[in-house]
Amino acid sequence: MSTEPRHFVLQARDPDHGSPVFEARFAVAELDDLRALIGADVGDDPELEGSYTLDAAETAAVTARFGVAFDPERCEVHLWPWDDHWDKGRRIPYLVHGGYELPLLLEGRKQLARFLDVYPPHRHFDEDRFDRYVAEGVLHKEVVVEPFEEPDRRKDGRIFEGHRTVYYTRKGEEWRIAASKLIWGNTKSGWNEDFERMEGVLFGYEAWQNDWWIADIRRRRYRFGCFSIYRAVTKEDLAWIEAAGYRALPPTSDTALAVSSTWDPPDDDAAQRMMESAGADALVHLNVRALPFLDLVKGQSGPDHTIPAAQVRDLNRNIKGHIEVVARRPAEAAPEL
Repeated sequence: MSTEPRHFVLQARDPDHGSPVFEARFAVAELDDLRALIGADVGDDPELEGSYTLDAAETAAVTARFGVAFDPERCEVHLWPWDDHWDKGRRIPYLVHGGYELPLLLEGRKQLARFLDVYPPHRHFDEDRFDRYVAEGVLHKEVVVEPFEEPDRRKDGRIFEGHRTVYYTRKGEEWRIAASKLIWGNTKSGWNEDFERMEGVLFGYEAWQNDWWIADIRRRRYRFGCFSIYRAVTKEDLAWIEAAGYRALPPTSDTALAVSSTWDPPDDDAAQRMMESAGADALVHLNVRALPFLDLVKGQSGPDHTIPAAQVRDLNRNIKGHIEVVARRPAEAAPEL
C-alpha cells in the first residue's frame, strides 16, 4: 500500500445551476483523519474513492484540520478524491462544457446539451435545475426514450429498461437537436474525426478548440470506439508481430496476457518502467474495439488487465489498425576495458 499522501478537492457549487464556482486541493496523510470528519463508513468506502456532500459543520472541520483556505459562502460543498480526471481537465486550454452545461447555455456560450443514460430513473441528475428554465421559456427540451429488446439485469439487482436521451438548446437553436440526431443516426461504419468535429460545432465549441481537441486525440494515438492498449514485449514477440504484419499479438506461453489501457500515452520514464518490470525489450501500442475488449476483461477495474491465453485470438480479431512500437529499452552499454 502506498505511503504517499492522498489529495482531495473541496468544490463549491452554485445552488442555482449546480456548476463548480471555485475549489481547493489539499493533502491527507491518514485517511481515517478525513473519514472521521465527514462520517464516511469504512465498510462502504475503505479508500475514500467516492464523492461526498458536506454540510457547514463538516466543511469547517475539514478546512480547519487540513489548513485549507476555502469559504463556500452560500454554495453547496462537495468533496472529491483527486485523480487523473482532474489533471486531464486542467491541461485543456479552454473550458470544457462538461459540468457547466446549464450556465453556459444560459450565457449563450454553449448551444446544445445532451444527457444520455439508462432508465429507470426517468430523470438525469440535474434535470430539475434545467426544467426551471424550460418552464420559463428560456430553454427548449426534447426527450427520446429507446427501450431495450430485453431488460438489462445487473448483478447488483438493478434492472434497466432502456436508454433515455435528453436534449436542451436555447430557444431558436432547436435545429441543432435534429442535426445531432442525423449525425448519430449515420455512424454504422463508426465514429470518426469528422463526426467529432461536427458535434463540437453543434455544441458551440470554437474552431480553434475543435482543432486542439482533434490534435490531442491524435497525440494519444486514440481511435474512436476503441480502447488504447499498451503491451511490453520481448525481441521474439517483436519478430512475431513483424511477421504478422503488425496486426496481431503473439500467443502467450503464460496463463494470461498482461496489457494496460490508458487514455494518455506513458511518458518516456513510465514506458521504461513498464518494460523493465516485465523484463521486456519494447513497448507496443494497439487500439482494440471497445465492446469486445470490455467483454474480455469483464470484472477487472484496470488500468492493468489480464486476458486468458486462450482468448488472445479474440483480442487479435478486434485490433483496429496496426500495432505500433512506441518505445525500446536502451541497449546495454559495452563493458569498459
